[in-house]
Amino acid sequence: MRLSLRAESVLEWLALRAGVVPAPAAQAWGGHAIAGVLVAAVRSGITGRLATGPATVDELAAELGLDPVPARLLLGCLRSVGYVGLRHGRYGLTRTGRRWLDPASPTSVADFVAATGDYGPWWGELPHLLHGQREGAATQTHAAPADDPYWRRYLYGQRDLARLTATAVARAIKVRRPRSMLDLGGGHGLYAAALCRRHPGLTATVLDLPGSAAVGREIVAGLGLADRVAFVDGDVRDADFGGGYDLICCFNLVHHLTEPEVVQLFRRARAALVPGGVLAVLDAFPDPAARSTSTDILAMFVYVSSGARLHPPAVVARWFAESNINEPVGKRLWRRHAVRGTRLRQVPGLTLYQARAPI
Repeated sequence: MRLSLRAESVLEWLALRAGVVPAPAAQAWGGHAIAGVLVAAVRSGITGRLATGPATVDELAAELGLDPVPARLLLGCLRSVGYVGLRHGRYGLTRTGRRWLDPASPTSVADFVAATGDYGPWWGELPHLLHGQREGAATQTHAAPADDPYWRRYLYGQRDLARLTATAVARAIKVRRPRSMLDLGGGHGLYAAALCRRHPGLTATVLDLPGSAAVGREIVAGLGLADRVAFVDGDVRDADFGGGYDLICCFNLVHHLTEPEVVQLFRRARAALVPGGVLAVLDAFPDPAARSTSTDILAMFVYVSSGARLHPPAVVARWFAESNINEPVGKRLWRRHAVRGTRLRQVPGLTLYQARAPI
């Protein structure tokens, strides 16, 4: 997926093709503007209100306590990018807007959009990071105190993305009649919940930091699965995993760890699995030879936010081998000592890898 400028007229298309448009200026200026508009639209309640029905600017201003002048300007921006329409003086969400920004939509990413409002200062510190000045620059993603409101914004935002993939991931994991699973850094609990729904006899334990686990308990309770998905406070790098698990999930976690830390984590996971148990790993593993704007930006974001790195796909087979979790899962999974992963269509860049502990 590539993020790019889009022409809105024949003249603009010709200008872009001719290379006379100052693209860096447009991207730097417009990128900040669109991000700010979307975050403000969600956090102010505008998109949530429009999801209930059309409204005039004055109605929105009165109901939400807004200044009508910037509210009208913001609605104009939302209309330009296609999330809001205008008919007979009343604004309403478009079909695209309802799909992605209506809180009641099963594909809503409104909470994720709202959470990205925390990221602006991190990007602003990138020049300092380029000069090796990490101290005092970007706040680490998981360093906030357990009672910081950040955790609620962050976890509900991550939940939005997980809703797009949880069912597909649960179907893709090759485990038969599991009874017990451990979800390392499982935060919101969506993946554990999806697996429990797929396997009626399964119960799950989610191990995560206190601030994350507290919000995860709330989310899972809202799904009616609190009796099957339990949360334990702890840091996956040193917490006691226990044992006897048929399945251990490690989703969107390894990019926060160095390679030695990943191998150590996998070895501890291997010790916690029953013979024949499955370790499933979901993360972004960019191919160095391929070009992907979204993956490149994700790699930069991971470093800006926590100083961590994305790992290439070639290392996964080595991690499994060094951890003695190296039995094939599924047909033709292994080829020339490389592990074949399952790519997720819903979120570009994510790949699921899995291997089985020896029997």
